[in-house]
Amino acid sequence: MEKRLKHPAEQNLIRRIVCRFQTVLRQRVGTDAHGAHGSALVSDLESRLRGNERIWAGFREIELRMLTAETLHAVIGTLSRGLPEFFPGVHAVSVAWLDPDYELTHLLEQEGEKISSNAFVALRAPVPGLIPPGGLQLGPADAVTQKKLFPNTDGRLKSMAIAPLVLRGVQVGSLNQGSADPGHFAPDAATDLLEHLAAVTAICIDNSVNRARLRRDGLTDTLTQVANRRFFDRRLREEVSQWLRRGGELSCLLVDLDHFKQINDQHGHLVGDLVLQEAARALSKGLRASDVLARYGGEEFVLLLPSTESQRAAEIAERLRTAIESLALTATRGVKLRVTASFGLARLAVDQRASLEDPGLWLLRQADQALYAAKARGRNCVVIAGHSGNESTQPQTIDT
Repeated sequence: MEKRLKHPAEQNLIRRIVCRFQTVLRQRVGTDAHGAHGSALVSDLESRLRGNERIWAGFREIELRMLTAETLHAVIGTLSRGLPEFFPGVHAVSVAWLDPDYELTHLLEQEGEKISSNAFVALRAPVPGLIPPGGLQLGPADAVTQKKLFPNTDGRLKSMAIAPLVLRGVQVGSLNQGSADPGHFAPDAATDLLEHLAAVTAICIDNSVNRARLRRDGLTDTLTQVANRRFFDRRLREEVSQWLRRGGELSCLLVDLDHFKQINDQHGHLVGDLVLQEAARALSKGLRASDVLARYGGEEFVLLLPSTESQRAAEIAERLRTAIESLALTATRGVKLRVTASFGLARLAVDQRASLEDPGLWLLRQADQALYAAKARGRNCVVIAGHSGNESTQPQTIDT
């Protein structure tokens, strides 16, 4: 590993310094006895710069490949093949992941394609001391760790890099690299790019597993191609569990398309289907990977916004309301359709963790009451449910 890995802004600064240094040297070479030494220094700086650029480009290419990978097999295969491809000093790569229920193990088997037997290490329970709790660890390899993290590697590894994989604040595994070169993963090497790669790896594995769950369980609404209610119910339980452990705020939006029955009655169900599809597209734009959008039933959609305080959630709701109102749809015989939606917004706040018997059910009921209030107030608006302990207060309407 290079001792220092620099970001593009730093690289550009160094490049300008080198160019300036070259110009000065050219003016002095032949008259300055130190010209040869200065030229050698410039050559060394240029060589280091090119090396750092190659390292940066390698990491970037691997991350791009992972982000476009559709399956868990593809994500892990990108790492196990890509890291040795771009960095010849890397001789072994594995992903260790907590898999007590064999979910990822079975998923890899079901995907059918073979990956290196060394590439995925399923941990049935946390192994004390195996994954460093304080961040990425570089240094000499030992036989015990090699056997656990690189169980089928031929030959003795001399240095290792073990990067914890973290999802939603919980350590779920590690990205591991080994080298036969004892100096390749030196303890004083820079770690920023390795840590970024580990963060991207955790997200990509989580996304690939969620996609597989959708395919496996039929949790996608076939008309709108967003998640269905069954998937939402499962994610709601997961996010409420996270909220109970970590606090913060969890926001929920219930969305109902206004006068949708009239659209079906006047223009037919094919037009109604088109409205649902376009509304789903509008609602999905700009959401984070952690957000959940699902068709809740009929013309209703639901959004779950983890770690989102009420003001930010209200801004998101207003943006989505405007996006639906701006849809330019045409029915049969060229009739222009005006589509609007009503929004009910509710949240779970950190001070409610000890007071709610069923936080998920409470959250949905609050959002539903706010949605009902939005309908009663003329539709095409956002209403925020208030709370005081376990009791709802008068909802607040956002002026549009």
